[in-house]
Amino acid sequence: MNTELEPPRVAPLSAAERSRMRSQLMERTRPATRRPARHWVAPMVGVGAVAAVVAGTLVVTQNSPDEPGAAGGSTPLASPEAKVGVDLGAVPQGDVAKIVADCQFPGETGPAQLVWSRHVRGITKDSSTLVALALNTQRATATSAPPTATRGGRKPGSGGAPASAKLGYRFCQTRIPPSGELGAVGAVGRVEDKAWRTQATAQRGLVALGGSDSDFTNNLTTLQAWRLYRAHPDVAKVEARYVLDRKTGPWTNGVVDGGFAYVEVQANGKFRLGQPLKTEVRAFDALGRPVPVG
Repeated sequence: MNTELEPPRVAPLSAAERSRMRSQLMERTRPATRRPARHWVAPMVGVGAVAAVVAGTLVVTQNSPDEPGAAGGSTPLASPEAKVGVDLGAVPQGDVAKIVADCQFPGETGPAQLVWSRHVRGITKDSSTLVALALNTQRATATSAPPTATRGGRKPGSGGAPASAKLGYRFCQTRIPPSGELGAVGAVGRVEDKAWRTQATAQRGLVALGGSDSDFTNNLTTLQAWRLYRAHPDVAKVEARYVLDRKTGPWTNGVVDGGFAYVEVQANGKFRLGQPLKTEVRAFDALGRPVPVG
């Protein structure tokens, strides 16, 4: 048994072997090198995340439920689309006396004072209409029911203002030129004091003052609805369409002028006396954004 602890001698390494072993040792202890793709993956993921945030912001902004007219994530805002209009401009000077006369109730003294008036399309292709809001503070001589429009003209009669319309405001209409085809050629109605005192707001852009939903031609082939409103300053455009037998008519441009608005729609067919024509109305500001009508 060999009791000597000295290990056996090993032949010395050559210079080449020492160099090879040194290289292997250094390779095993060197940190691993990143692949070039990893240098690009992180920046690309970062750019993608930023793009996703921007796109998400645009979607939320365009379809925010807080904006009028937005519903869900894909419904666009409503915008004016009417191709037909009713406005013919200011009332011709030669026709002012006609609308003033039709803004009076029988028994009233003195002419009514026009507050607002407009020349608009007629109920037939060869006619036009004068519409107005007026004021007469003179009391009528009698207190019976106010006259109403009838076929061929206004129903004669007398009428004092009811307790709900003591201010003296009224809405009126004259169809020109007079013709037997037009049905009623003149009409006047009282504006309720409560309605006149109600101011339009940003949440209620239109306040109805008066109108009719069952005007017709003498042969009952055209049914018309029209209405006058007080308009909020935000309202720059109004449109209306009729709803009849679950079908809708085309949007029609109305009039916005001087703090008031007028809309009117017509349906063609065969109708019965007193048949109403339902109307849908919407409003927009100067940029085409919807304004709540209340």
